[in-house]
Amino acid sequence: MFITAPAKVNLFLRVLNKRNDGYHSIETIFEKISLCDEINIDVIDDRTPIPPRRWNEFHLRGGIGGDETDTGIRIECDDPSIPVCSDSLMGRTVRLFKEKAAVNDNFIIKLKKNIPSGGGLGGGSSDAAAILRAMNKITGQKLNKTSLLDIAGKLGADVPFFLNDANFACGKGRGDIITKLEFERKIWHVLVIPPFKILTKDVYGRFSPFGLTKDIALDRMFSAFLEDKNSGSLAKNLHNDLQPIVLREFPVLKKVFRELEGAGALGTLLSGSGSTVFGIFDEEVVRQAEKRLLGAFPKEENWRICVVSTY
Repeated sequence: MFITAPAKVNLFLRVLNKRNDGYHSIETIFEKISLCDEINIDVIDDRTPIPPRRWNEFHLRGGIGGDETDTGIRIECDDPSIPVCSDSLMGRTVRLFKEKAAVNDNFIIKLKKNIPSGGGLGGGSSDAAAILRAMNKITGQKLNKTSLLDIAGKLGADVPFFLNDANFACGKGRGDIITKLEFERKIWHVLVIPPFKILTKDVYGRFSPFGLTKDIALDRMFSAFLEDKNSGSLAKNLHNDLQPIVLREFPVLKKVFRELEGAGALGTLLSGSGSTVFGIFDEEVVRQAEKRLLGAFPKEENWRICVVSTY
C-alpha cells in the first residue's frame, strides 16, 4: 500500500504553562500542507525473502524485554539520519499497533523522506499517523478511531492531529485535543527551510511565560477563519510564542523574515519550534516570490525553498 504523510505548519501557537507530565499546555492551529513523505507498507510472511540491504534499515525484533526472535518486520528509510530501530518513533508505532490490535502480521515499511526533520513541520508525527492508518486498513480495520487515537497520544503530541482527516484544526492540551476547523479554501505558502535543525525540547526548555503578550487570543484567529476571503485576515493574526526564543538563538532567521516580506508575503511565521519559516502569499505572486527567495538562500548552501499549499 502506498500512502502519503503531509507536513504541517502552525498558523497560531500560544504556550500557556508547563504540565506535570513534562509537556506544555498550548493552544495551536494546525494546517496540513502539500509537502509529503512517501510511504510503502506491505504485509510479509515468513517465506518472503529478505531483500538485500538498502537505505537505512533495521529488522525489528519480536517481543519485549530482550527477545531476539527475528519477526522479519523491516523499516527502511532513504535518509540515514532517521532512526528506524525498535525504540524509534516508527518502531514504537508498529509495536504499539500490533499489541493493541492483537495481530501477528509482519510489515515491511519503506519511507522516502521529503519533510526535513528538525524543521517544525511534523514529519515524524505524520509518518507515525500514516503508518497507523495503513496498518489498520491492511489488517481489516481491527481498531476503531478511539483506539487509534489512544496509540497516537502515546506516540507524540502532534500525532492525533495527523490521524484526523481535517486539513485545519485547533489543538489544545498538549496539542492533542483536536477540534476540526471548517475552512475549505486553499492557502499558498513559501517555506524557507534552513540548513540546520532545531530540537523542540531545547526551545521549550528556554520558554518563560514572563514577557508574553497578554492580549493574544485564539478567538481572533477563529474569527479570521470565519471572515477570511483572501488570506489577509489569517495572515494578520499569525502568532507563535516560541518565535522570539528561536530568533534570539538563530539570528540568521531574521533575514528569512525580511526576505519573505520583501517577496510579498501577507504574513510570516516560524512553524512550531522551527527551524522552518513560512509566508502566506496570494497565488498570483507565489512563483515570483520563490525565484527571489532562491536567490537569497542558495541551494548550494543547503537552504531549501518550497512552494506549497493546503493539503
